[in-house]
Amino acid sequence: MRAIGKGSLASILAMGLHVTRIILSISLIGIVLMLLIIPFIPSLAVVLSSFGELEVANDGDERLVELGVYLSVAHAFATTAVMLFVVNRLLEILKTLRLGSPFVKENADRFRAVGYALLIGEGAKFAFGFLSLVFRVDIEVNSSFISWLAVIAVFVLAEVFHEGARMKEEQDLTV
Repeated sequence: MRAIGKGSLASILAMGLHVTRIILSISLIGIVLMLLIIPFIPSLAVVLSSFGELEVANDGDERLVELGVYLSVAHAFATTAVMLFVVNRLLEILKTLRLGSPFVKENADRFRAVGYALLIGEGAKFAFGFLSLVFRVDIEVNSSFISWLAVIAVFVLAEVFHEGARMKEEQDLTV
């Protein structure tokens, strides 16, 4: 299978990433709407209960449940935002591959940005894990050695692309 051109691996990957970007964008919009609506749910419940449509139980832990839901949705926001950022950078990298010149300085910068985004995403897992302990809410936060290895691998790729771009530039000047 060819690396560039119509029907190539790069084209197939780009198509999959475009679909992923659409799904992530829609998800992010929904998550943002949830983040905006969640703080108003207790007030809406009180208003609806005054019309007799809804009965509100007051057990004293409403704020804790609300905070747990809010932290879970905020965690989903951070994760989805990082994924969308990474997908956009990968699409930009694939574009240069399809054009036939992947070893450009911009791709090294894009890989570095992906590395920082993944690093921020992994750091956010620890932050949300800490918040879940402090506020005693149940948020599933899992970080693994392979995730940290992937972050390191992306930074190594950034350096490889940086060096490749430097070598290509040097070669273009010697011709």
